[in-house]
Amino acid sequence: MTWLVPSALAIAGVAAAIAVALHFIARSRPLAEPLPTARFIPRTPVHARSRSMALTDLLLLAVRIAALLAIGLAVAAPSVGGRGRVARIVLLDRSRAVANMAEAHDSVRALGSAAVVIPFDSMAAGGSTLRAAANVAGTQARGSVSAALARAIRFAATLPASIDSAELDLVSPVAQEELDAATMHIRGAWPGRIRVIPVRAAASDTSRAAPSRVAVRADSNDAVAAGLALMGGTDANGSVRVVRDKLTSDDSTWATTAGHVLVHWPASAAFADWPARSTIDAVGGITSSTGTVVARFPRLWVLQGHAVARWSDGAEAAVERTTGAGCIRDVGILIDEASDITLHAPFRAFVSALLEPCGGVRVTTPASAATLAALAGSGPLAATAALEDRSATMSRWTPWLFALGALLLIVELALRRSVSRAP
Repeated sequence: MTWLVPSALAIAGVAAAIAVALHFIARSRPLAEPLPTARFIPRTPVHARSRSMALTDLLLLAVRIAALLAIGLAVAAPSVGGRGRVARIVLLDRSRAVANMAEAHDSVRALGSAAVVIPFDSMAAGGSTLRAAANVAGTQARGSVSAALARAIRFAATLPASIDSAELDLVSPVAQEELDAATMHIRGAWPGRIRVIPVRAAASDTSRAAPSRVAVRADSNDAVAAGLALMGGTDANGSVRVVRDKLTSDDSTWATTAGHVLVHWPASAAFADWPARSTIDAVGGITSSTGTVVARFPRLWVLQGHAVARWSDGAEAAVERTTGAGCIRDVGILIDEASDITLHAPFRAFVSALLEPCGGVRVTTPASAATLAALAGSGPLAATAALEDRSATMSRWTPWLFALGALLLIVELALRRSVSRAP
């Protein structure tokens, strides 16, 4: 048995001890007895009190202690374990890093059973059964181990109470392009080992580098335009167009041409071409396949697509969507115009990934042995209790224990009144 709020047990124990200590302090009035010489005593009221250390009214004390303990147990929220039941979660890589999806399917089938199979590339959503996983097709999107791990953690937190451990299997070549600065941070949130099942990686293609000159449409004092100018200048005829205001029909038509990349990076929420959320929060960092910038950026939520950049919490900061023979990249990173962060090298390194050709540079070389060892980790399987959102969880025993505590308090009140009326 585990407890969601174990500190409540200690508090209940202290409260019960205090109740026992207070019960020892009893005040009693001496019994009146007639004396032969009572006629010589003045007719004035005489009161006398004495302190007694005798333990009396044991039933009343027992009810009080039981009520305190029942309420303490209700707050502590007991959870009965699953008697060693284990659920297997399989992450199936279907990105462009996989050389042969049939090999990946064979690796999944060899596992025998799984609670869920989660296919992933740049995104990981939903899940499928082991049988349905055989029909998962590969994509040409860049893979993201970060997105896969985040999805596995969310799923494991929803496992029923009858399961007390989760096994996580990663079927992937674990290519270098599938890892980013947030990967090991997210890995740290999984409280157990991970079994990495490698499959053959596709051939790399680093010939598709980011262009040295891009076309930029922005205000004359735009911070992003100033940062792009330091990367080699701008060119109105470039194959990459960065738009900082509203998109036009000409922009959309231009993006459909082969080799054209349209980067829509709104300077404010008013220029967003997608339904923005009503609130804009601030996140402390952004990362892409080419660099990371640590700073407080207001986040403008973007539509779903193939992630090109992510926030430090794993959410998509920039996504790519195909249009015709080209692509459009939506960027939800708001830049303070008074900031000089775009003039520094880390920002230029980060933004290179946003300027790459559609699909990005393919770097599918497997990660180093040390990286794979750190990703796999060691130790036991992950305990599902460690993955629960304890702030939003209530034990099924809690309402009953609260009801018992309330009933005992009513009984205690009745006993206390009966004791006070006794001669």
